[in-house]
Amino acid sequence: MQTAANAYQAYTGPHPEAVVHGAIKARAEGGTMKALAWFGAKDVRVIDAPIPDVIDDKDVVLKVTGTTICGSDLHLYHGEVMALQKGDILGHEFMGLVDRVGKSVTKLKPGDRVVTSFQIACGQCSYCKRKLSSFCDRTNDSVLQEKMYGQRDAGFFGYSHFTGGFPGGQAEYVRVPFGEVNCLPLPNSLPDEAVLYLSDILPTSYHCVVDTGVKEGDTVGIWGLGPIGICTARWCQLKGAKRIIGIDQ
Repeated sequence: MQTAANAYQAYTGPHPEAVVHGAIKARAEGGTMKALAWFGAKDVRVIDAPIPDVIDDKDVVLKVTGTTICGSDLHLYHGEVMALQKGDILGHEFMGLVDRVGKSVTKLKPGDRVVTSFQIACGQCSYCKRKLSSFCDRTNDSVLQEKMYGQRDAGFFGYSHFTGGFPGGQAEYVRVPFGEVNCLPLPNSLPDEAVLYLSDILPTSYHCVVDTGVKEGDTVGIWGLGPIGICTARWCQLKGAKRIIGIDQ
């Protein structure tokens, strides 16, 4: 599957409407970092990789201070997501300190503490302007995804070339395209452990509750009680659900 998917994407090239790509530009002064990379099904390794530099004017490069593993990373670990390539850096839930910024970045500066979104939004397309950033159609250059599903979702960090091929945040440094859009500034008074989950698990679980319209007095069934399911149950409590039924093995 990986060979065929990567061959197709190499043949088609990047989608012409994508404005950012998952390229890596090593720093001119050199230097390496530790990163977790995929090399095959059930084969992930800590490697030495080049420290990334700014590529586009709106980029931000973070020095990662906190990262975590998502349940969906298991799909990568088992090789179930197509267009993975050996050496791809994993991780889409992370936070850190701003290390470098592109010349168009004015709202963030080196030393600022931020948490990032797992998806990559441009902030300017019709979807982003409607606050539907996961549908951003300018940050994922995968022609294969569009051929298979009829459209492309936003680019994701560390989640194969099917979602843009962007190196992820299970590394010491990571490049964040459209940094002012995808980085949320944080007060220093909050520890990493209190804000890291803003990168994915808290908004994802909250979306489950908002999307299904949970309201006070409802009875709610939740299939799957992993971290997302447990957080969803807590959101249901806060929304006033009368009864919450968790279903799992």
